[in-house]
Amino acid sequence: MPLYKVDWSQSAGEDVRELFDYLAENASLQDAQNVTERIMRSTDRLAEFPRLYEADPRFGEGVRRIAVAGRFVLYEVDDQAQIVRVLTVAGQRQKPQKYN
Repeated sequence: MPLYKVDWSQSAGEDVRELFDYLAENASLQDAQNVTERIMRSTDRLAEFPRLYEADPRFGEGVRRIAVAGRFVLYEVDDQAQIVRVLTVAGQRQKPQKYN
């Protein structure tokens, strides 16, 4: 089975940077590093197993979610292009928003 490319959208990258900045300012630099590294590593296995995590229709058709560190990493799978697109990193308490 060929590997998929994992592509982080610009907004998902910004979400992680904003979370890092917030935690560094309001918790500690170590917490900021630990949480953001966990979030980034949560997508490592998606290249081999793009459907590892469940779909969550609250966020749109075909949108899947990874729950990590009080956040949802939302992504979609494009089988034709063999790409996993990370759409956003949202707080688990946020009201669900459709992404497609």
